[in-house]
Amino acid sequence: MRIAGGAALMICGWLALLIVLTFASPQRTIAVIGPQARAIAAVVQANGRILMAYDYVTIARSEEAGFVGRLYAAGAWLVLDADQAGGCTGLPPKRTGVRS
Repeated sequence: MRIAGGAALMICGWLALLIVLTFASPQRTIAVIGPQARAIAAVVQANGRILMAYDYVTIARSEEAGFVGRLYAAGAWLVLDADQAGGCTGLPPKRTGVRS
């Protein structure tokens, strides 16, 4: 029981940290978590650009300040920095040189 409680507390702390970092981050590529139709509507209303849309994760971008707040105001369920949430930025992967 203690392990489950500790794990739940750790997960909640991690999620809270991600949410705080999303508001503070200069990065503007955002993962909107929730049903696709609701997330797309929130991105459009918040003047963002949709990069990718899956069933419950929509990746969006905006260069304007206050994008995260506008997403929440438009009805987004959960908004996370795409890089912090798992590296899904919608940008092509960086190529690295392969040495022979």
